Amino acid sequence: MDLTTLERPLNYLELAHLDRVVIMAAEYRGDLDADVLARAFRHLWTVHPVLRARVRGSAPDALLAVSPEHEPGLVVLDEEPDALAKIAGLPWDATAGVADLVLVQGDGHGFVALRTDHSITDANAWLGTFRELLRWYTAFASGEEPVSEPGTALPAPPAALFHERLGLIPYDRRLFHSATPPEPAAGTAGLLSGYLRLGAEETRWLKRAARRYETTVHGLVAGAILVAQRVLAGGRDPVPMYCVSPVDFRRRVDPPVGELETTNFMMSYVAETGVSPRLSPVLVGRAVKARMDEVLSAAEGVRDPAPMEDALGRNLSFALISNLGVVAEFPAPSGVEFTELHILNTVGDTFFPGYYVSTYRDRLTVLHVFTDRFFTRGDVDRLVRELHEQLLIVGASA
Repeated sequence: MDLTTLERPLNYLELAHLDRVVIMAAEYRGDLDADVLARAFRHLWTVHPVLRARVRGSAPDALLAVSPEHEPGLVVLDEEPDALAKIAGLPWDATAGVADLVLVQGDGHGFVALRTDHSITDANAWLGTFRELLRWYTAFASGEEPVSEPGTALPAPPAALFHERLGLIPYDRRLFHSATPPEPAAGTAGLLSGYLRLGAEETRWLKRAARRYETTVHGLVAGAILVAQRVLAGGRDPVPMYCVSPVDFRRRVDPPVGELETTNFMMSYVAETGVSPRLSPVLVGRAVKARMDEVLSAAEGVRDPAPMEDALGRNLSFALISNLGVVAEFPAPSGVEFTELHILNTVGDTFFPGYYVSTYRDRLTVLHVFTDRFFTRGDVDRLVRELHEQLLIVGASA
């Protein structure tokens, strides 16, 4: 295969995410063979040559280009107490490569982290790619010799698929006015992030509550987050608040789009609802779900250009809530199990609070990200405690 001609321009939906790295890591226990993992990775990027690509040029004329001499790297690190932070801190440059793999090896324990440029994967494309990697690893480690045809194409541009299957790009145009930017001289702020983890029993409570109250776990988590932010802001009156949620369109078009058929096939939408600190997260979550369902049923986005005002200050009226949903357990050979999924914070700066939610092996995890431009560590600790309590109260009420 002649890879010297395999290139295409980055679509503008991809350019919006260029040079931001997406990292998730699977924590494992057992004896993971680094040589077999490297073999599986080689097989993966042979089948999916986009992983071999580098970005040439700059926006708006940037290209994805695959050349014969470039191969994605496998970085092997010894396990340390701050291994995940070390992975997140590794340098990233899409012109040097849009994907690599990091293996952290300890004594019967470690992490496998796939790093991809956000221009070539959204969350579901990342999960599809990573799951395929572990399927190949499991096959090779089990003594099988799977055969696949080398890939000869790059994923389709997402805008082209939107136009082909919906006839338009379903933007929510309110997002162009979604947060109060800092003063021009403010500079880059530091980030305050961490994890809120529910146990398996607490997660079951939350799922049971979602069924009982005829909503979703995403709705309940969103309701609890908005109420927690309203409590932190102070005051008693209801005010407009905004939940910003990315939505995967792969199963919302006809014919459906495969996980790896394109790169970024998610659009973000805003659900507005009134929130007071005395309101139940169940009611807030049901309102968020109803607003989101209303927008998505039209399949054309939102054209209202009116800005959304921050009634609470510090952009507390807004919350970005990205939910991967329930992630099926990763395949593994005998002697290895993948016990946890970690979403790593790679946000460089942010204007409003962000929450990245996933459920793996029946345990719900929330990665929360704030900026010290608006919040102190004490603020964040108070908000996360309130969020945890709201989730437990909702779960116990069912």
